[in-house]
Amino acid sequence: MSEKRGQWKREKRRQVQSDDGWTVVSGGRPKDGAGAQQLQSARPTRSVGGLTEEKLLEELNTMERKWEKTSCAKNLARMLGLRDWTVKEAACIGIGSFSIDWDHRYRSMWQLVLFKAVIKLVQQQGKPLALYAQEPAFTPLDVSLLARLGITAVASSVESHITSTSFVYAPFVDWYILLPIFLKNKDPELYIGNEILGDYKTYANSEDKKAVLEECNELGKSFAYKRERRKVPEFEEHGNALEGLMIYWKEDEDD
Repeated sequence: MSEKRGQWKREKRRQVQSDDGWTVVSGGRPKDGAGAQQLQSARPTRSVGGLTEEKLLEELNTMERKWEKTSCAKNLARMLGLRDWTVKEAACIGIGSFSIDWDHRYRSMWQLVLFKAVIKLVQQQGKPLALYAQEPAFTPLDVSLLARLGITAVASSVESHITSTSFVYAPFVDWYILLPIFLKNKDPELYIGNEILGDYKTYANSEDKKAVLEECNELGKSFAYKRERRKVPEFEEHGNALEGLMIYWKEDEDD
């Protein structure tokens, strides 16, 4: 089937569940927000036995104390502290569940620690940010934890909260979901997530990914244009929680 733009209308649209639980609309151009609806994830859904909101907060506080002592935290603070930020809202996308009994629970917790740390670094004094999060695997306990942290969990369309003054945090969200759904026609001030490429051909290993390859390549090139990028500093507390994450911000206008 051809992937040329002129033939989108003749393709039959269908919804496919990705490995991470997102609904991906393939074979057509999704309407705003239609490509990322909440589905029951293929991952485990049972919460850790005996886990409560208070216990989650206690875990998070302990991890944040450890974070502050790491070289990653110190290097990140130096890196982001060199700029004057005008961030007004933040969108956290695809972070995973903090309460489901699965192997990646603490990975998600450490990613939440990073999200909160960056918020503190870019927040203007006395001006709290509007914070949002979307994740198909969120449990009611996850949602209540986020609410305690001042973060609003939304079931869909978190991209509607992304503006030119946003911090977008999407740790390891796949390119074929991230670009056409969450970053299309968006120009956030700060982005932390997977590296943004201009050519995803090597990774288009299914018909669903091939269907959006041309569009994603264009979106990737456009997004990376006039943006500086840095690696999230090495994090010694957890082997793969933050490994490979990239930071992008707009170049200064006079550069």
